[in-house]
Amino acid sequence: MSEFACRVLYDSECSLCNRFKKAIELIDTKKQVEFKSLYDPKVYVDYPELSEQRCLETLHLITSENEILEGPDAMSFLIKLLPGVKKFSWLMDSNSAKKASKAFYKRLNEMRIMKKRNCFTCGRPSMRKRNE
Repeated sequence: MSEFACRVLYDSECSLCNRFKKAIELIDTKKQVEFKSLYDPKVYVDYPELSEQRCLETLHLITSENEILEGPDAMSFLIKLLPGVKKFSWLMDSNSAKKASKAFYKRLNEMRIMKKRNCFTCGRPSMRKRNE
């Protein structure tokens, strides 16, 4: 996979996902995270076990060992990897923190999906056609 510690698949057409990408890039001072658009067909050639639909539904991360992590597991990996937040990663080791992390990720993902559904540029093709 090159020199990256992980590859994050993101929705390059979603404003929330693009902000997430920019935020990670700001704190990734060691340039360990590579971002790939989930719309890139090469992703599904390189990783046939992935589906675009599933990647649209939840965050996916591929480690340098080609392990695929989803949702809260992907977030935990990033927290432990990135220098800006790594010093707090020990907080993620308790069961209560893992539950809180999963709940936080679930709510954040629900917000992303709701935003995407209401987005005229990406979430509601029927509305987009009417407005063109």
